[in-house]
Amino acid sequence: MHSNAFRNLWFGQALANMGDVLYIVGLISLVYHLTGSAIYMTAVPLVITFSRFISSMAAPLLLNRMQMRSLIAYSQMGKTFFLCFFLLLMVLNVENVWFYLGCASIISFLDGWALPARNSYVPFLVKREELMGANGFLSTVDQTIQFSSWALGGILLSLINETNLFIVIIVLFLASTLFMLKLPVIPSTSLEVRKVWWQQLGEGWSEVRKRKGLVPVFWIYGLESISGTVWIAAVLYLYVDLQLQRGEEWWGFINSSFFIGLVLASYLIFKLHGLFSKHRHRWLPICMVFTSSVTLVFAWNKVALLALVLSFVFGLFDQIKNVVLQTYLQESAPPEELGKIYAAQGALTTLLFGLSSVGVGLLLEVLSISMIFTLSALLLLGTLIPVMLLQKNIRT
Repeated sequence: MHSNAFRNLWFGQALANMGDVLYIVGLISLVYHLTGSAIYMTAVPLVITFSRFISSMAAPLLLNRMQMRSLIAYSQMGKTFFLCFFLLLMVLNVENVWFYLGCASIISFLDGWALPARNSYVPFLVKREELMGANGFLSTVDQTIQFSSWALGGILLSLINETNLFIVIIVLFLASTLFMLKLPVIPSTSLEVRKVWWQQLGEGWSEVRKRKGLVPVFWIYGLESISGTVWIAAVLYLYVDLQLQRGEEWWGFINSSFFIGLVLASYLIFKLHGLFSKHRHRWLPICMVFTSSVTLVFAWNKVALLALVLSFVFGLFDQIKNVVLQTYLQESAPPEELGKIYAAQGALTTLLFGLSSVGVGLLLEVLSISMIFTLSALLLLGTLIPVMLLQKNIRT
């Protein structure tokens, strides 16, 4: 974990993640100033989600033709180029919001290649016994960047205008690209079989079916993607307003409490990775029970301070579960096949999360906030079934 290659990976990705968050902050602000419409603002996450889904589906085609280093670096280069074009539209005072959303779609499409490639890079750069610690460290960096960059974005917007904010983002993207270009070239060790393009698109799913331990992992990811939609900003906002009957600041407090739990869990895994790795077969069901129970109590709770505690505990155990699952996935297949598997996982979770977000919006018209969170708790409890299957496969 102390190699220059691993350092270049996490530092380059940290700069890219910071740029991504600031970019979304700036994009939402720009769209609102251009249109003054809440509908167009909600179109931003939809455009980003749909583009990343298409990108995840197409990723196997690129993974068969390009080195992972090239894929990550060229993806970041492409994002930087289109962000420069985005800035040019702003300087020229173009007011058609669809030009900006079109650029956002292309940037998100390019971004969809980067995460599967980064995650599949990790087993090449660290020892097998260090995987849990490396994933914990990367999660600590990712969550810290996420947590701090939203606040930083708001501060920067208040101090400088949107044009200058996008200049800052371009600088971050350029620096990230330089670090990605320093990553080592990973030689291909598998003989490539010529396949038509539609067969290549399904290679990740074929690998999942072949690997005994991956099917239950994907079931867990799928159920969690559906249940996790209750924690999106719009639903939490309604929870604070209707159930807690508190002001908007409590919406921010609950989100902050959740992120603190995520960061603390990632840090603990990084520092105590040997302990977590040794007992991970116990940690996974414990995390599922805790996240389900906390969600159920959260559903019917009306005490604001208790909501903060519950949000923190949920974030803590949810992140432990995420890192354990990440490590299971990385150890269940050859490193050279991980990119395609991560692409399949990204497509699955992005699609289910997007569809479930729409479904939750419709259910809110007929069900109470408490019932929505209760349904989420039941889905989380249902993940114990694939968890037991996963542990059975590991023992056999």
